[in-house]
Amino acid sequence: MSTIRLRRLAADHQKLREYTDRHPRLELLAADGDPPERYVIEYKIRSLRQVGEELREVSRHQVEIVLPRDYPRMAPQCRMLTPVFHPNIAPHAICVGDHWSAGEPIWGLVARIGEMLAWQSYNVKSPLNGEAARWAEQNRDDLPLDPVSLLVDLAPSATTAPTPRTSDARISASPEPESRPTQRQSPLDPQASWDAVPKTARPAPPVTPTPTPADPAADLGLAIQCPQCQEKYRVAASLAGKRVRCRKCQAILQIPASGDGA
Repeated sequence: MSTIRLRRLAADHQKLREYTDRHPRLELLAADGDPPERYVIEYKIRSLRQVGEELREVSRHQVEIVLPRDYPRMAPQCRMLTPVFHPNIAPHAICVGDHWSAGEPIWGLVARIGEMLAWQSYNVKSPLNGEAARWAEQNRDDLPLDPVSLLVDLAPSATTAPTPRTSDARISASPEPESRPTQRQSPLDPQASWDAVPKTARPAPPVTPTPTPADPAADLGLAIQCPQCQEKYRVAASLAGKRVRCRKCQAILQIPASGDGA
């Protein structure tokens, strides 16, 4: 094995461990090899599974990622170890090769698969599962099934477990025990604590300065452009310095810390 490949595999392993350790919806179950060339990832994301003629919501999935000998020039081989209902996922493969580039780290691939499981990303034009593609076309208003962010820098809501959805006529009302996690209410309710304070004892609310028209970032947000596909976006100024994913080509974009967008 070449030194370059060894370094790439070691760097991928380190970054993937850091990513899964930081994201509460992901767990690295296995990393085989030294450095690893096979991974098993568990996702705690709400998705669908077909059982007979029924669709059931499930919230735990396992994915195997194998790095072939020609990696990173060749895309990793990805497959589900647990069944899932998705247009671009078959029992033998997860369709990731169309968007693969040698510079993408393994943690980025893991994030893309998570977005697919959450039905944030799907392609009905060339599906591996035609039935799932037809279902997606008929239920666009109900997607995504899980709004979780797979980018840890932009995922404040990812710290909570997936919340149950209202039952749909097309989805079984009696899912597996793991399928519908109970939404727990925190014993520390900040609003309840605030309501318990007498109004006369409450401090005056802070005065927020109103942005002036001379501040374009406050009025219009930051303008950025994907360097890979040239798609243009305007994002909130509060996201300056953060990372987001291009909705067109799935590349990860770094938002400038200042208002000088791409």
